[in-house]
Amino acid sequence: MKKGVADTVAVTALFLAAWALVNGPVLRSPLGVYPVVDAKWHLEWAREVSRGNLFVYAPYFRAPLYPWLLGAWFFITGGGPVPGALFSMLCGAGTAVTVHRLALRHAGRRTALLAGALWSLWGTWLLYSGFMLIEPLYLLLLTGTFLWMDRSPDSRGPWLLLGLSSVARPGAVLLMPVSILLFRPRARAWPAFFIPLAAVWAVNALSGDPGTVISSQGGINLYIGSGPEADGITAFAPPGGRVPREDLPYVDNVWAASLAPLPPEASPSSVSSWWTDRTLEYVAREPLRTAALLAEKILHLISPVEQPCNYDVYYMRRISPPAGVLVTGPPVALPGILVWLLLPGALAAGKPSLFEKRLLVWLAVLAAGLLPFFITARFRLPLIPFVLLLLIPRFARRPKAGLLMAPIGLLAGVGAALLTGPRVETAGVNMPFHHGMACYEAGDRDGARLLFLEAWDRASRRTDGIDLNGADALYNLGVMALEDGDEAEALFWFSEALRRDPGHPLSRSALSGLTGPHRQVRNP
Repeated sequence: MKKGVADTVAVTALFLAAWALVNGPVLRSPLGVYPVVDAKWHLEWAREVSRGNLFVYAPYFRAPLYPWLLGAWFFITGGGPVPGALFSMLCGAGTAVTVHRLALRHAGRRTALLAGALWSLWGTWLLYSGFMLIEPLYLLLLTGTFLWMDRSPDSRGPWLLLGLSSVARPGAVLLMPVSILLFRPRARAWPAFFIPLAAVWAVNALSGDPGTVISSQGGINLYIGSGPEADGITAFAPPGGRVPREDLPYVDNVWAASLAPLPPEASPSSVSSWWTDRTLEYVAREPLRTAALLAEKILHLISPVEQPCNYDVYYMRRISPPAGVLVTGPPVALPGILVWLLLPGALAAGKPSLFEKRLLVWLAVLAAGLLPFFITARFRLPLIPFVLLLLIPRFARRPKAGLLMAPIGLLAGVGAALLTGPRVETAGVNMPFHHGMACYEAGDRDGARLLFLEAWDRASRRTDGIDLNGADALYNLGVMALEDGDEAEALFWFSEALRRDPGHPLSRSALSGLTGPHRQVRNP
């Protein structure tokens, strides 16, 4: 037992050291000081919670557990991007513990150390655990739930933890009935799952929408992932978004876009239902295209390539040289290619144990919950610790055979990477645009201007009608030209923005006056 504890401490220390090396340069950069997209919303939401405004944004568009806990952390620490990153770091350290303890229960000491160390050095995980995103908390809850159920399924604790996982990310709800079948708890245990859900539902109901149980984002996300414009990897906002309420400190652009086609008095649950119905009608009308899109999503799900969402891990190598060691682009895309190296040996390791069967079912359910939506590095990340816990002990049973078969996995993984790699730079998130926004806020105008030009170039490579912040980058160049007193250049950039997106409202307004309240850099 003492050796096991010492090993767990060593694995946790390895994670913390790697986290500091990878995220230290990021935290000192403009992107570390000025978070973007979801991380920015979480920052503002948590700040409101820390000030006592506990139920801001209710009824909830997104699940509230992470901002609630981050807000409590901010109440203690004073808040800000660095405390937010440290909160994610603590969650990541907790996950290093749970992964190692799970491996130690069902494999030898060396195998458990390998599993814990590989997870602690997983480059994508290290980067995403440095931002104010849901994943660090969600992974801690998921792996903690599985560890606790594995030890004591008849106690209420793991079921309560699974309920908390569901109000961090609603997809975890799918694990509840499956876990009852897998772990067969006593009837008094599993109802604890509903306590967190009931608490969030009560807040939504008291805030005016009893139809929203956890959050109302499911409908628009289903449309984004499976509707007529979907490509399976891009989280785009349908055009025409409007600001829901002027008094809110920050507005999510997907949320705003989801409200655009409906009257202002529509409840969040009815908005979600409208988008769900629209998506299902399309799926019924276009079954062949839906099937082809599903096949493409499955390819992205198993590919070693990390499709970006909010933060692009390949782009972050510019800022963090240590990240460039642990994360490499296609065709040999670390760290995902390691799964392919382990896979042939794991498949040849014989009949799975009960523990491995449970892991496999959890993996299947988590993966199935992703497929109706979009496949990105962030959203498939919760699969990885369970994949490692499944593959590494099986590979270790026959290591010589596994090493001999590893080249087969390498070739298959490289093949998948070659098929999916070309999509990275035009999928999901235009990272130069967001980096440019951060540089502008930090006072680095020259850096911002170069990044907005790069963002324009990157957006121009996409030809399917999704703007990818191209018009926003052009508009921002116009604003900066105005600030420099060059109205002729500003006119050029605003005109280019409208040529790219004729409905771009800020550029149209700016062209009509070139002064006044529109002189504000856009951060959608």
